[in-house]
Amino acid sequence: MVPKYRPDVDGLRAVAVLSVMFFHLKSSLFTGGFVGVDVFFVISGYLITTIIVREIAEGSFSIANFYERRFRRILPALIVVMAATLVAGSFLLTPGNLIDLGHSAAATAVFCANILFFMQSGYFAGPAELKPLLHTWSLAIEEQYYIFFPLMLMLIARFDAARYFRWLLAIGLASFAMCVMATKFDASAAFYLIPTRAWELFIGSILALHVLPAPGKRYVREPMALCGVAMIAWAVFAYTRDTPFPGVAAALPTLGTALVIQAGVGGRSVVSSVLSLRPIVFIGLISYSLYLWHWPIIVYTRLCSITEPGPLAIALMLLATFAAAILTWAYVETPFRRRRLLPRRRGLIATSFAALLTMFCSGMVLAVEDGLPHRDARFEPSDPEWAHWDGCAKRTSSRFTAADLCAIGAPGRSPSFLVWGDSHARALASGIDRSARSFGANGVIASRLACPPLLEIERPERDSCEQFNEQVLRIVAADTRIRTVILVGRWALSTKGSRYKQESGESIRLVDLLAPTDAASNPVLFERGLERTVAKLRALDRKVVIVRPVPEVGYDVPSYVFSARITGRDLNPIIAPKVQEYRDRTREVDSTFSKLGGLRLASFVDPATLLCNDTICPVTARGMALYRDDDHLSTYGSKVVSPIFDEVFGALTGRHAPDAAAASSIPPGPRSPAGVQLPAGR
Repeated sequence: MVPKYRPDVDGLRAVAVLSVMFFHLKSSLFTGGFVGVDVFFVISGYLITTIIVREIAEGSFSIANFYERRFRRILPALIVVMAATLVAGSFLLTPGNLIDLGHSAAATAVFCANILFFMQSGYFAGPAELKPLLHTWSLAIEEQYYIFFPLMLMLIARFDAARYFRWLLAIGLASFAMCVMATKFDASAAFYLIPTRAWELFIGSILALHVLPAPGKRYVREPMALCGVAMIAWAVFAYTRDTPFPGVAAALPTLGTALVIQAGVGGRSVVSSVLSLRPIVFIGLISYSLYLWHWPIIVYTRLCSITEPGPLAIALMLLATFAAAILTWAYVETPFRRRRLLPRRRGLIATSFAALLTMFCSGMVLAVEDGLPHRDARFEPSDPEWAHWDGCAKRTSSRFTAADLCAIGAPGRSPSFLVWGDSHARALASGIDRSARSFGANGVIASRLACPPLLEIERPERDSCEQFNEQVLRIVAADTRIRTVILVGRWALSTKGSRYKQESGESIRLVDLLAPTDAASNPVLFERGLERTVAKLRALDRKVVIVRPVPEVGYDVPSYVFSARITGRDLNPIIAPKVQEYRDRTREVDSTFSKLGGLRLASFVDPATLLCNDTICPVTARGMALYRDDDHLSTYGSKVVSPIFDEVFGALTGRHAPDAAAASSIPPGPRSPAGVQLPAGR
């Protein structure tokens, strides 16, 4: 018996894909539109299990037939979109981002994109908005589900045929428990990996068993369907990027989807009637192609427009997405599903594997060839200095001693200074190293990602930064040769808590480990932590030098430099932060620094004096990117600001400024003769 067609389920697909699309378009209404993927998972579990269980009961189930149907449904459209994405990326992406795209294509071709993106979810992973195949992580989840789930059902049917529900419920609950725990301790793993996502598909699978009573009475299914829609809507419109997800929060849209599907089993309702309207059903029918096309089109449009697209650009993006999806559905999806193209299984399988192999090899070629750097001679395929400081930071990623710290500055001398900070310390290391060498000063550097030097101040449910900071303080106390400590941090993120402009990532909330129930604001806790650090260093009779904030950009500078070159535009007037924006962003930081400076507890150096002019803080100089992403200086940018440390090392060594020959080797910065007018106390 062929399962009865459910137009309302296609309507649910439309709700899911539109939610995801408008979320990715950064609609202020669809702040939780990412839950559309969870709606898709429930629908997939429901439809696939319905087919498999029915065929097993009829004795007609075949693994070969099942995978042939999956190949026809998934691969043709996916391969078309992947090929188009790779071609476009070869023209529009920087070498680094093209390498990422190559890895993404290779992983997608072997159904492991979710695992790759989980592994790439580290601190310096490329921005999500510049990964054109990022959305294929959800396809990988479903593809992995298609591999193990039919085999599991066959085993259950053979040994415990009457207990489908018991097995699916037990495995689903175990997956949900793992999801809740992982969301708390490793949200990236919870988001990307199938053991923590399988429960969402299993919800649909349990519905397909029809062990739950169908709501035959209209007065039962109407509120059931309305409640389900309300649950989905609440998640779509009330959730935000800061909602801990998936975890418990994912239960709301998935159970809401289950209620809508189950209500439809009992008959029609107002909700099912609306979802069954022909325009909505049509969007559901093309939802797979819509999902495939929407994200690459958004990524490349944003890359070319540089700034956030306006209403006209968004309208054109939607038009292009729907046009591409309709054409793909009509001329790729439908002919393959209806066997008008490659009707024989052997030909389909052979062609599919050949196409996947081509995508895999194409992706690996882009990666092996360093992202085709010859497209623009100004892009270097590697940055050995950054790689060196990156290795230094990794040496302090867990337990470490003084022997693990990397030397910085002139070699062959005893360390007289220590650089202590987060990733911005790493980003400034080349500039500090250049200045220290010119004065014959030697030191060590201790940096850890996302760990500003704020004693007893952490983010909730973490202690790694406090352990790191305490160990650095012990090293300073034990080595009396270290006379100066340079503190570096992304101070504005600690005080504001919010990410900047287009920057991805969660907001930051600080807690005082000495008073964890204190609900003080981030600026108060920042000041408290920095005062503790400075006080303890001063008690050890060390001189404290604090590096003022590097202006944040909020855009991935190298990517937009590449785009601006292609389109012949000057990037600085488009994305360079205005001086007033910089002042506003660092207002709370300035207040704390003014207090410390007024008490003569610390001295300060300011990158903005060389990075900003009277009106803006440029992001390029002489056509070179001053930043390596949206807030960290590049090696070139770090060397541009190197002179701000000359006075520090001159005082430390008692030597004069470097000679003219050494000074001339420092790359010139974009500073205007007038300099920047900085706020009082700076």
